[in-house]
Amino acid sequence: MGPKLMSCSAVPRSPTLARARLSSPALVAALASLALLGIGGGCAATTSGQGGAPLAPGPAAGDRASTSDPSGATSTDPSAWLDEAERALASGELARAATLFARYLGHDGSGERGRQAYAGLARAHELLGDFDAAIRAYDGFLARFGDDPTAHLMLARRGACEAQVLAWERSAASYAQVIELGGDALIPSQQVEALARQGFALYQLGQLEQADAVLANADAIYEAATSAGQERFSDTYFVAMARFYRAAILHLEFRKVRIRLPEAQMDADFEAKLALLERAQAAYNEVVRARHVYWVSAAGYQLGSLFEEFYDAIMYAPVPDWLDDAQRRTYYLELEEQLRPVIDKAVWVFEKNLETARKLGYDNEFIELTQAQLGHLQGIVLGRGEGGGPMPRLAPRDPDDADSSDPSMPSPQDELPAVERKLFVPMPTTL
Repeated sequence: MGPKLMSCSAVPRSPTLARARLSSPALVAALASLALLGIGGGCAATTSGQGGAPLAPGPAAGDRASTSDPSGATSTDPSAWLDEAERALASGELARAATLFARYLGHDGSGERGRQAYAGLARAHELLGDFDAAIRAYDGFLARFGDDPTAHLMLARRGACEAQVLAWERSAASYAQVIELGGDALIPSQQVEALARQGFALYQLGQLEQADAVLANADAIYEAATSAGQERFSDTYFVAMARFYRAAILHLEFRKVRIRLPEAQMDADFEAKLALLERAQAAYNEVVRARHVYWVSAAGYQLGSLFEEFYDAIMYAPVPDWLDDAQRRTYYLELEEQLRPVIDKAVWVFEKNLETARKLGYDNEFIELTQAQLGHLQGIVLGRGEGGGPMPRLAPRDPDDADSSDPSMPSPQDELPAVERKLFVPMPTTL
């Protein structure tokens, strides 16, 4: 898929990795936040590589209260704690900032200073990669300051954190609230981001019809805003994201169509599958027209895979049992010849994806996948013998589906592979 222009790509967190990557500053911050906010129980936190700086050294050992303070606060004035927390956050001392914000909230969570502390605490945890703790802090902010003018922004950040922990229902609901609460205060690019993220969450929930409607709305807002000169989008990431998932929905529908006997049914299934291929191809081309390199390469890889899957579905369609061995051999030789343009198309798409990446100077996991799949495809074509039987499958199959008794089932399975899905959770950003 396309080049990654965002600062980093988020992946679903593994509990094992979470425990392995738990840094001591993050642990101190998480425990302090839980204790001072009166929240019981622990949660695993991961760091994103930004981690907090080491905790500042405390006062002299003789001062018992100060030496036990994990925040390293230099004052007993709560207002000073908040000021120190803001400075720590600005300087990248994230764990210390989280601890100081939590300490202040343990003293007073009301008023303007409380609002500032909840927002700062949530942001610190978010930057530390402890999205569960960030969600709790955003919940605290919204419960106390739901009428705040920035509430829709807090909802948006919470929704992004919910996506990070795969809480798709909550994430979809948060972004629906963003649209409702933000209203006219949202400029078109903000509306597009909120709708793209909401549509993505609905996609993950398998609510494809609702997802498509939301994603289509995002694209319509972009088209209307740019046509009217209402806003010049500086970044089309979420426009391309919305288009990509609309294409992915068609791709999933394409995969579900099986070629079945008898021959009349085969003809109908073939026409249905071909029609969905054409629609999905057009949709992926719309992703490319959004001109965001990350999604350009994503669409290129998926489009090449689409042609491979079409080839496999036809090549491995059921063969009438009345054909004898000689007739079957002729059948496969003619079928291979008729399907050769499909292979050529897949090769062309993969090569174009690599050419574009080299020309623009970017690289990512989807370019690596494209390179690997192109090599696999060329190896099959060049290694082809005399024929007379079905060619090896072009598209990679899921290991669990390798022994499927239904040869017409397209591959891979009817879900996007995890290697694709994990990169489609954008890092939380401010709307």
